[in-house]
Amino acid sequence: MRTAIALTAGLLLASTFGLGPFSELALRAGDALDDIATRPDDPESQPSTQPESQPTTEPASQPASQPTTTQAADSQPASDAASQPAEPEDSYFALVGGIVHTIAGPDMRGATILSKNGRIIDIGYRVEIPKDAEILDVKGYHVYPGIVACEARGMVGSDPPEDSTNVFGTILRLANAGGITTVFTRDTAAKASYGNIENIPLRSGLFESIRVGSPSQKREFREQLEKARDYLRKVEAYERAKADGDDDAKKPDDPKGFEQALKLIKKDRVAYITANDKNDLVFIADIANEFGVQVVISGASEGWTVADRLGRAGVKVIVTPRRQSGADPQMNQPTGNNIQNASVLYDHGVDIAITSQSAGISLVGLAGNDMQHLPMEAAFAVRGGLSESAAIEAITLGAARVLGIDDRVGSIEIGKDADLIVTDGPLLDFYTIVQWTIVSGDVVYDKADESLFAHIRPRTPTTQPASYKFWPRPFKHQPPPEPGASSRRP
Repeated sequence: MRTAIALTAGLLLASTFGLGPFSELALRAGDALDDIATRPDDPESQPSTQPESQPTTEPASQPASQPTTTQAADSQPASDAASQPAEPEDSYFALVGGIVHTIAGPDMRGATILSKNGRIIDIGYRVEIPKDAEILDVKGYHVYPGIVACEARGMVGSDPPEDSTNVFGTILRLANAGGITTVFTRDTAAKASYGNIENIPLRSGLFESIRVGSPSQKREFREQLEKARDYLRKVEAYERAKADGDDDAKKPDDPKGFEQALKLIKKDRVAYITANDKNDLVFIADIANEFGVQVVISGASEGWTVADRLGRAGVKVIVTPRRQSGADPQMNQPTGNNIQNASVLYDHGVDIAITSQSAGISLVGLAGNDMQHLPMEAAFAVRGGLSESAAIEAITLGAARVLGIDDRVGSIEIGKDADLIVTDGPLLDFYTIVQWTIVSGDVVYDKADESLFAHIRPRTPTTQPASYKFWPRPFKHQPPPEPGASSRRP
């Protein structure tokens, strides 16, 4: 009966609007009317056993309103969830099976390194790897922490590096190919991560640059330190008098003209001084002892002559083992650079970082003498008597310690950034090549995919010639001239 009424109404609507009897409008209208006809408030829809005197409003009010309330409750959280940004999913990366040189501890052969969102969370032999983790099998390869390049130029931009770094530049690519993952330039430490615009800055405001090359500069620096020390003493006396109830205590005037020295005295900043001469080094050591300031010396060519004083003063040094400076024949004491410089300083307890003679990466044929070959520079320190482990530390954890960023980079430890390099041999071996470079858990360099280096001892030998589509293309090999023929080549 009701279905017939509903269908008749649907047909009537369809004929009114000129639609066919089986149109969608007719069917929807019929369904709607049929739904109205079968609602619980219809007396005829109740069971035959229901008393006629039962109120018809109660069944209609409660069931009809309940679905409406449930729908509103369900729709509200959905709206709130849509308005809030979704949290990024965790990213896992696992390096499996390598010979892990932790630097901070013993080597681990065949271990696994697991990182989460760019930080190392586990190292060992029974590491549980999540199913969605990116896995890189490096069995038979060596794994080291990424190299820290001190006083580097051209790899990342100036302050702020996140706004001025060409993350697709050739220089940055070459830096990663050389195993560099962290760069210290000017007053900022930044990540060297090809193609990655995130997490570039690591830490800024590291140092206060100081000059002590001339007698006047030494005198001015000492005077500023004395003023800063006296100011802090007056402040301490004022606070003590106020605590004792002296209302007449006079607060010292604000510091003027020695703000830089005040930061050093309070150990808020570290003094960064470029010095090579023995007399300058002795002055710096005395200043560090007298005023208790923290100092990093860049250069220290003659540091080996006063290594004991530098060690007692607690200064840190950035050295270049291959720097050449001849001895002064007019002096009756040791002068000039010495290949044993790094070794002597290290033996006297000086924290050292090794850097190259060239602050950048050369594209004009100075191979082996620039930042891309820091392991070679460290190998020269080994030739001068430094142990191999200490030399590797001087371009990883030692360099990070000198810069004050060893809590983030420099060694393979739980909690530190997943900055790693994978090599096909010991790091200081001249024949060793970096195969992969990982920065914050992302593979930013793969030698097999790099047109500049893929043809050099490829991992999988192939009889097909390498395809050189990008710069630099190799020179075409020329056979030696025939006997008796002219050696001149076209």
